[in-house]
Amino acid sequence: MVEEPVPQPDSSRTGRSSTVGVGAVGVGLGDTERTTGIRLAWRNGQFQRANGVNVTLWTPYSVNLGDEEDLVGDEGEFGGDAFVGTTNGVALGLLHFPRRIRGIGIGGFGPIAGTLQGVAVSGIVVATVEDLNGIAVGAGGAAAAGDINGIAVGGLAAGADGPGAGEGTGPDAGGTVNGIVVGGLGAVGNDMRGAGVSAGMVRVREGGTLKGLAVSAYNDINGRQVGVSIGLYNHARVLDGVQIGLLNVARNNPEWARILPILNLNL
Repeated sequence: MVEEPVPQPDSSRTGRSSTVGVGAVGVGLGDTERTTGIRLAWRNGQFQRANGVNVTLWTPYSVNLGDEEDLVGDEGEFGGDAFVGTTNGVALGLLHFPRRIRGIGIGGFGPIAGTLQGVAVSGIVVATVEDLNGIAVGAGGAAAAGDINGIAVGGLAAGADGPGAGEGTGPDAGGTVNGIVVGGLGAVGNDMRGAGVSAGMVRVREGGTLKGLAVSAYNDINGRQVGVSIGLYNHARVLDGVQIGLLNVARNNPEWARILPILNLNL
């Protein structure tokens, strides 16, 4: 596996650290650069990698939560100064910003990560600024600015939708869902290959494609639907499948079949 270059730490943004053990193996206390074993820290600055259990309670020293540039960078590059270090194993914290999680991430308000490969659970939101690969469950939401490859469940919303965590900012903002997204009020993506489920709305953005299943009160497919949508109101710009609901709109159908109750199809 080829590792990406590790950003050099800013010595002005680090905390004290020590390791109980041999070299970097043992129990790391504070802002250690590398730890294999158990790492316990309040915040991160010089942190690069942890193999084992990494407990970081709060955001990195470089982050001002009110400053958007800290989160996306002054030129919009991946992660700005916000995302610090890789955890291979278990990452725990209240609100932590790891650059990469490979394994399990658990947070009270986060985790908000660069990328996720594994499973993440949060009391508020799980979000990535690139791809989410695995399973993410957030009481408030689960979102990726890149693609979702797996399962994302959000109490309010879930989806691959935006340049920042969960932001929907236009037709070119979203990512692709390869799997299942479940959101209490909404499930969104530029493309969906799998299933979108919501009590409120499932939306595929303009020019996107649904290949699979959409189930919600309002299914809004602003591109091509290849599959089945089930809801109270179903809309598809291009229907190559089946709509089941009280009112079904397929804009590519003949005029007499563009708006039909109960069932609409184009096979």
